[in-house]
Amino acid sequence: MIQDKFRVAYFTQLYKECYISSVDRMLDIKGWIQHTLPKNGIVVEAGTADGNDTVWFANHFSEGKVYGFEPYENYYHMSRAKTAQYPNVEIAPFALDARTGKRQFYLSDMNGGDWGSSSLLKPKEHLEVHPAITFKNVAEVQTINLDEWFQTKDIDTVTLLWLDIQGSEPDVLMNSPTILKRTKYLYTEVSLIETYENVVLWDEFRAFLEASGFQIIGEELPWRDMGNILLRNTRL
Repeated sequence: MIQDKFRVAYFTQLYKECYISSVDRMLDIKGWIQHTLPKNGIVVEAGTADGNDTVWFANHFSEGKVYGFEPYENYYHMSRAKTAQYPNVEIAPFALDARTGKRQFYLSDMNGGDWGSSSLLKPKEHLEVHPAITFKNVAEVQTINLDEWFQTKDIDTVTLLWLDIQGSEPDVLMNSPTILKRTKYLYTEVSLIETYENVVLWDEFRAFLEASGFQIIGEELPWRDMGNILLRNTRL
């Protein structure tokens, strides 16, 4: 309860410091999914974090399949436990990356508890924008190239590719052209400043996605550091 109150206070302050646009720029992504995407859709989610979104996907796409990725051990086990009753969910303990292998993973925490800002990229301006979130520990994690994973699955088309991997989204997609071509909708986190070292910023990422045939159909960019974009593949 104390931690929950701390998080509410933190986000209240964050809202005051970082909110730079009107409320109508916030995207009701789950409402859009409910009204647009079929129950038998295929979802690829990275990372699953605590598994709450994964459970929501499992319920909505009850006739389809949800594939999740979560490299942080605590969150991986939490996600597995929450989705154990869902036969349409499969979660792998990997971090999506440009290449398959092993990488250092910078673990985030706030007020002594796990936090969803962990990344393969070393934090930079994140430390200034979110001083309450720290990165005290580093873990070695297994990484996987998304195209290599895709080739092992009997999947023709991905209905929704959901990426929330703290700056690694461009690296993953720029090195996985096959699955990108076979993805109908992409919902991805984007970086507006160098929150993490050497992160590909939104302008460059946007140019790549548009050149790959993706069109923006929704956005939420109310913060000055990061945001989320919904895109449609115009070639499918």
